[in-house]
Amino acid sequence: MCGITGIISKNIINSDTLKRMNDEIKHRGPDGEGFFFSYGHTDSQGLPGFIPFAPELSHSVGLGHRRLAIVDLSPAGHQPMTLNDRYVITYNGEIYNHAELRTELEALGFTFKSHSDTEVILAAYAAWGAECLNKFNGMWSFVIIDTSLNKIFISRDRFGIKPFYYFCNSHQFIFASEIKSLTTNPNVVTSPDIEYCIDYYENGVNVEGTRTAFKSILRFPPASFVECSLDELLNQSLSPKRFWDVVPNVSNESFSESKATELAKEYYDILEDAVRLRLRADVKVGSALSGGLDSSSIVYLVNQLLRKQQSQDKQETFSCVYKTPGTESCDESKYIDSMASELEVRSNQIEPNVKDIPAEHRRVIYAMDHPPESSCMSAWHTFMRVADSDVTVTLDGQGADEQLGGYLGYIFVWFAQMPLVQAIKELPDVLQITGAWRRALPGIMVNIFKSLFGKSITNSLLKKFGYSWDPFVPLNEILLNHTKTDLVTLIHYADRTSMAFSIESRMPFMDYRLVEFLASVPVAYKLHGGWTKYLARRAFSGKLPDEIVWRKDKMGWPIPENFWFNGPLKDWMERTISSVKSCSWMSKLFPSGSIPDLSLLSMTKRIRLLNLSVWFQEFFPVVDSSK
Repeated sequence: MCGITGIISKNIINSDTLKRMNDEIKHRGPDGEGFFFSYGHTDSQGLPGFIPFAPELSHSVGLGHRRLAIVDLSPAGHQPMTLNDRYVITYNGEIYNHAELRTELEALGFTFKSHSDTEVILAAYAAWGAECLNKFNGMWSFVIIDTSLNKIFISRDRFGIKPFYYFCNSHQFIFASEIKSLTTNPNVVTSPDIEYCIDYYENGVNVEGTRTAFKSILRFPPASFVECSLDELLNQSLSPKRFWDVVPNVSNESFSESKATELAKEYYDILEDAVRLRLRADVKVGSALSGGLDSSSIVYLVNQLLRKQQSQDKQETFSCVYKTPGTESCDESKYIDSMASELEVRSNQIEPNVKDIPAEHRRVIYAMDHPPESSCMSAWHTFMRVADSDVTVTLDGQGADEQLGGYLGYIFVWFAQMPLVQAIKELPDVLQITGAWRRALPGIMVNIFKSLFGKSITNSLLKKFGYSWDPFVPLNEILLNHTKTDLVTLIHYADRTSMAFSIESRMPFMDYRLVEFLASVPVAYKLHGGWTKYLARRAFSGKLPDEIVWRKDKMGWPIPENFWFNGPLKDWMERTISSVKSCSWMSKLFPSGSIPDLSLLSMTKRIRLLNLSVWFQEFFPVVDSSK
């Protein structure tokens, strides 16, 4: 897990510029740094970690790397790394099945100098070209230069877990793991994308496309690659190709008890193997624990695997709790303590201090590069607590809700789609789930309207009432779409909040084998008997405490923002927003020229305004309001 930077240019590269870019993301790799430059640079010899390999290329190439040592902590794992005096790579991520791939490559005649997954990537590319991507199980963003063919190979993992941003024109291609690294380069000309900011305020975060909040800075898409000559890189617009996709099962298959048993076992086995692979590290591994089913499942599997390995170490878990009067509605410590006791793990807990929120909020915004949807304080403080321990890697629970129908909103769609007789039969069960009736009853009403008037008329009525989803799109299709869109936002948060503290976050639910399997599972096994995530609950029934498995009050890492921003932090929020009221984006957001009374806005809109205000202060502190 690391940070990467690079410049490909028609002109000589200033090594100090690349060094500044690298320094800006030191938090992604505090254990070391390294640099590669093509032939013709006389000022790079004094750089730390400079590798003595300088081939002559058609364009100037400089690659930078910040190292967070996870696998092969020796100097043999140093980057940029070369292979056979031909290939050079700068890479951020982890290939979890690198040991199996190493064995396969050794059978083809490759030999290895290190135990790192980086060297496996290079050998895999040398052996299989771009097809190597389909063999990788992991998270990555990397750039490989084939110095013999004057080619570049860029790729990002299937789900975009590891970031990659770039700026390009006809003279240069500049890339980095974070936008703040790019903006230290004087050749990167950017400004706030006001239309992006307005869309964020109106509709929320969008980090799944190529567009960013910074003009002229783009995001490389997930599950994609570019393989071209250095000439083509600068003379043509970048056109990434997808190397992976998945098709959902949209059948209306009915529930079968025997098949549910079979699917639950397969789900458990795949998830267990995903956890097994993600425990591979030469540093200490822990887990984030929220108290919900997903994180508890990961903690349980880690414990089981550690016992199989006869490890004497107690598993470390990390949690953000809220016990201060006024914040208790967001507290999940009851469930966290239950899991810690049941599995005999060492529970590390932290509670945010309201006095620290303004300063920590500013740090969050800077870490994110983009204004997020919330204050992100639960995730931020969880990794802050990890950073105070000797744990460097955590296994976390992102991804299950989107794939298994874990959010209550999916109940509306399911009750609108399932046979009406079945919907009426399941209604008493779902009404026992906290808040579920608000989704189930309207879903049944839509189901009845569909039976009476058809889908087209029903959809028209829903749109008049402001409902944006089409409830007749197959639910599995909706789940997969949310996995590719909404989940990308949560993944972005996980990467930034963890890496800000030099912690690697690994996500077993994002193992591509599990994603493919769950996309193939009929929706009848995901929502059943009134339960969301039925398949997961069934898989862990009898393994985890019933109060976790069959928990009815889903919370999902909540944050007491209403308490904070309507109470002790209300004045701070108003002052912060007012401090940038003369900025151009404010005048475009509110044509009247004045910010509306914040008390008239929803908390969601107030937090978006707060995040925008701090984002401008952090990234564009001198913005001419007249422009």
